[in-house]
Amino acid sequence: MKNYRQFNRAFFGLTIPGLLAVGLFNIGIDPYGVMNSPQWRLNRLRTEQFNHVRLFKASSVKRIAPKTVLLGSSRTDLGLDPKHPALADGKPAYNLGLVGPNMYEVRRYFDHAIANQPNLKTVVLGVDFFMFNEYKTNPADFEEARLERDSLTPQEWLNVTLSLGVTQSSLGTIKNSWRSQANFLYHDNGFRYVHNNEPDRPLPQEFKNMIHGFFREEGYYPRYKFSQSFLNDFRELVEICRSRNIDLHIFISPSHATQWEALRIAGHWEDFEQWKRELVAIAPVWDFSGYHSISSEPISENMAYYWDSSHYRQEVGNLLLNRLFDHEAASVPPDFGVLMTPETIEPHLVQIRRDRESWANANGDAIAFVEELKP
Repeated sequence: MKNYRQFNRAFFGLTIPGLLAVGLFNIGIDPYGVMNSPQWRLNRLRTEQFNHVRLFKASSVKRIAPKTVLLGSSRTDLGLDPKHPALADGKPAYNLGLVGPNMYEVRRYFDHAIANQPNLKTVVLGVDFFMFNEYKTNPADFEEARLERDSLTPQEWLNVTLSLGVTQSSLGTIKNSWRSQANFLYHDNGFRYVHNNEPDRPLPQEFKNMIHGFFREEGYYPRYKFSQSFLNDFRELVEICRSRNIDLHIFISPSHATQWEALRIAGHWEDFEQWKRELVAIAPVWDFSGYHSISSEPISENMAYYWDSSHYRQEVGNLLLNRLFDHEAASVPPDFGVLMTPETIEPHLVQIRRDRESWANANGDAIAFVEELKP
């Protein structure tokens, strides 16, 4: 018995201080930005946040309780700045865009925002075609348990303080901060930005990589089936905003023309148009898709409007918000953004087909660029 007691004393005497040291280390570095720890030399570049978007954004909403939220996919995440002056009346504003979500996830993060801010004032919702794909299941890092709470779950406390994963993330954060090595980073308001304002690879290659995703077996579009369940999530979000007098602005993202061409070549153009009809039957939607003066920017090494075929830059996001909120309207190109309603949608769809024909006649090289990426 004496030997057992000595062993236990030695074991706990070493283990407990060790765990305490590890926990304090991870809290101090706070690689995911969920402990509200201050930034300093060794954690100034929280490069691991991009891999834990659903965790840290849920946590930030609890802390900030924003009155304006920007919802949607990575296009919102990387394109819309909560500091835009059109959003000044609804401070604090927070970018709650997720990476690769379906519509159910977006709706649940909307629920989470309301649970932490009952006086939510404004919602900007970016909707994308892939978000309504029945085959777009919830990713592994989506956790229902963390939503509509005002604190981390017990399991998350362990994960962000004592797990091997967070310790590795802390070490990686220190290394990247020391070397000033980063790609994607986040502002405190949830807005993602590219470190040093440059992509990892040349822009034409970024376009190729993104468009190729249309045709890969594991991509979003080799299989597509419109989900009524996801449409109901969209409808529920709209109805909640109406019942609470929340100012809701819905838009379809202004991806590059080659993105829409890839969608057409993948055989989903009619599905894309029908999806717009389904949305507009529920609420008016600003359509920034299609072939206009922004999306038709030639692909080159230096582009003013795009990071790749899918993701637009903040400059485009600023114009989009100007249009949604009628802010500095003279700065917005006349062909950028059309409000779709049940009365206007059919003429609008016809006009997009005409715009596509004109663009195709003048951009055969861009069409060939896309077609060459199809297996």
